[in-house]
Amino acid sequence: MTLDNIKVDIFGSSHADKIGVTLGGLPTGFKVDMDKLQAFVDRRKAVSSPWSTRRIEPDKVEIEKGIENGVITGEVTCVIKNTNVRSNDYDDLQYVPRPSHADYSAKLKYGLDYDVKGGGAFSGRMTAPMCIAGGIAKQILVARGVYVGAYVSKIGDIQAKSYLDGVSKEEIEKSHEQDIAVLSRKDEIVALIEECRKNLDSVGGQIECVVKGVKGGIGGALYDGVESKIASMLFAVPAVKAVEFGLGTNFSEANASKVNDGYYYDGDKVRTLSNNNGGILGGITTGEDILVRVTLKPTPSIAREQQSVNLLAKENVKIKIKGRHDVCIVPRAVAAIEASVCLAILDIIGE
Repeated sequence: MTLDNIKVDIFGSSHADKIGVTLGGLPTGFKVDMDKLQAFVDRRKAVSSPWSTRRIEPDKVEIEKGIENGVITGEVTCVIKNTNVRSNDYDDLQYVPRPSHADYSAKLKYGLDYDVKGGGAFSGRMTAPMCIAGGIAKQILVARGVYVGAYVSKIGDIQAKSYLDGVSKEEIEKSHEQDIAVLSRKDEIVALIEECRKNLDSVGGQIECVVKGVKGGIGGALYDGVESKIASMLFAVPAVKAVEFGLGTNFSEANASKVNDGYYYDGDKVRTLSNNNGGILGGITTGEDILVRVTLKPTPSIAREQQSVNLLAKENVKIKIKGRHDVCIVPRAVAAIEASVCLAILDIIGE
């Protein structure tokens, strides 16, 4: 994807030898902390938990070009080796599309023989190189005084603490030390996910992201809006089905008298009394925190019997999906959401 100021090209597939990303438009001479980058990528790794896939990969970041002794020298390419592939789990699915996966739509576009193993290029596995790109962008943003932090705000019907309640940078960072980056109600969430696992089911949820330090006046009307650019990056994350800012869908049941963001002077700086619009008005930043929420659907691969079709035999069939899949993808998607927002913000603020 070529944005206004940076280029992001993700390549490979879930069961290929390797996956990776090429980044253009980054500031040459910037020193990347490789330990911090690896730690960021590790945040989306599968872990030994009831909700995570059993496909455990080391996800070691390897530099192919563009970074020498930690310093960006030009166009950057980094890769991650796939070391724990079990393609035989998909032997019976080549012509039987898994419900709510991209299998069927991909075959409509690329043909019946498109390889669906591991989800191919549509797999959540592709968020690993996305996190490499976002991890580098995050370090550049920090150097420019911009903070981006994401966390789980809801799993199933359990609403945890949200930016609507007010959250601090310190709270968000502390949540990243847990196996689920959530600000409250962790035990209830874990219990819900475990119940889904026992019932051979999965569950979706929501992730929120807070951006601090972006000055006001950036963006533009219509297609140049900041919301449009952030949303386009977020929808690249598999399983994301909705993106909202500030109050988002809660605006539908509100009166303007209750949710309008009034203004006041804080010294010689104009501030808003509330931030229900999430730091963006008319597609332009206000200088307040940018608040964005995404909704992710449940992992479609479940061991329960489901209805599908055999595209080769042209008949209706029942399937039970084998393999290693997340009961809840939301905890592992936090880093991918944060990475996507980092890339969008870096592109928006430019040099």
